[in-house]
Amino acid sequence: MKFLITFFCVTILSTQCVSNKLDKQSNNDNRKVVMVYKYYTRGFYREYHVQQNKVKTFLDYAKSKFTYREVVPIDWAKALDLLNKIDFKEFENLEAPSNDRHTDQIQHGELTIKINTSTFRSRSFDHGNPPDQIKALVTHLLYMSEDDAIQK
Repeated sequence: MKFLITFFCVTILSTQCVSNKLDKQSNNDNRKVVMVYKYYTRGFYREYHVQQNKVKTFLDYAKSKFTYREVVPIDWAKALDLLNKIDFKEFENLEAPSNDRHTDQIQHGELTIKINTSTFRSRSFDHGNPPDQIKALVTHLLYMSEDDAIQK
């Protein structure tokens, strides 16, 4: 009888643990994530909207000219991994390491992360020189939006 009760308890507990893991995975899979990176200066504008299946590139301020590009699943997984390493409590207060954008020597860069209904926007920084905390993600997003990122 003790064996039967022990077996029953172990079975229920292991089933509970597996269902918790599945719930966490489905929550991560069901969240809608859009990463927006834009860089601009007077007379120039680029904005990338990176989603799970596509990258939409806006080529002008009016956002009337744009292109689409497919996203490779491996690249998307890496982007999510880099995104999970970011502390969103400090995200909006990250300081730029340089200020050349204020003298028009280089373009302004901005990163916006949209997760479901929450939006996190970074401060402006020099394109090509983002804060260290988001540098890997910005570099990967730029890579994903280039033609070389599409593996055929």
